[in-house]
Amino acid sequence: MVTTEFIRLGGPKRWAWRMGGLAVILMNCAMAQCVQAAESELKLLVASQVAPKMFLDDDGKPTGYVTQVAAAIIRRAGYTPVVEAVPWARAYKLAQEGEGVLAGLSKTIERGKIFSFTDVVLEDRVQVITLKKADLKISQFSDLKGKRVGIQRGSSYGEQFEAALPLFHEDRDNSGDSRLNKLVAERIDAAVLSGGNTAVKYYSKLAGVDMSLLTVQTPPLVVDLNYIGIAKTRPDQAEVMSRLNAAIAAMRADGGIAKIVAAWEH
Repeated sequence: MVTTEFIRLGGPKRWAWRMGGLAVILMNCAMAQCVQAAESELKLLVASQVAPKMFLDDDGKPTGYVTQVAAAIIRRAGYTPVVEAVPWARAYKLAQEGEGVLAGLSKTIERGKIFSFTDVVLEDRVQVITLKKADLKISQFSDLKGKRVGIQRGSSYGEQFEAALPLFHEDRDNSGDSRLNKLVAERIDAAVLSGGNTAVKYYSKLAGVDMSLLTVQTPPLVVDLNYIGIAKTRPDQAEVMSRLNAAIAAMRADGGIAKIVAAWEH
């Protein structure tokens, strides 16, 4: 076969040209595969201090149910997730600059100017915790009027919560265990924790606070819808959005999201 091709193409010079062209084609194919492999990675930005949703474990590895759900969605969408856990403000800034997609993002008007939002990923219960001895009943925002309320620094729990902020005195910090310790010390009147009872149990254990001292107010103050945010400035924003939304729909249909969350509720 080689001999036939050699003669038909017209001798040594023609054969050399043919082989050289083939080498270029193969090299270009290899380069294209490398580019494709690199493009298949999608950076996932998560918070490093918002347990049990998003945080670093004892080995310094990103974990939490929001982290795991978002990574699973990215894999289902056909990408390889590259997870980076940093303080929330830093994660937000990086995502805003198009450096990755941001998990656990709530919608606000201001954020809507910067990010496009996927379909709903999770429904996050935002709980208010008070001291049992204070005998408070907080079932709506107006019940917090004039009170000192501990909230996660840099976080938002949706438009309804943002609108209610002027009612009370904000006390911002970086962790739920700090918030519960301030509550027990009566430095604040109420602590806000996202993540439902799972978060309350986690942080009370971390803070060394006896749950019997606390009242977890019901119903949740608000059910905050969480999304994955993608900077509108990303050139591939539309494609990424389409693929992630398809993955979210598939995982809702087969129970994949619910299964991950359920594993954290024990």
